[in-house]
Amino acid sequence: DMAKRKKRTVDDLNNHKESLRAFSWCIRNDIRAYPVPCGTEYQIAIESGAETLISPQTYKKGEWYTKIWEIYRHYYNKNNGEQV
Repeated sequence: DMAKRKKRTVDDLNNHKESLRAFSWCIRNDIRAYPVPCGTEYQIAIESGAETLISPQTYKKGEWYTKIWEIYRHYYNKNNGEQV
């Protein structure tokens, strides 16, 4: 039954209106996060203006996009004084 199927966290983060609001705010404020291949896994690069940070931690192919949504929400929350 489709109604009883449990949602995955990734789907929640991708489709969540607050995540989209955080993403839009970050793009408008010149903050971008994207995966960078590192062997068989990925690191996350975060660009903020002229500065680029690369995560020391690596993520598997199915994990990096969840982390990117978390990063967008973190920057939004930190700069807007609200939790999304």
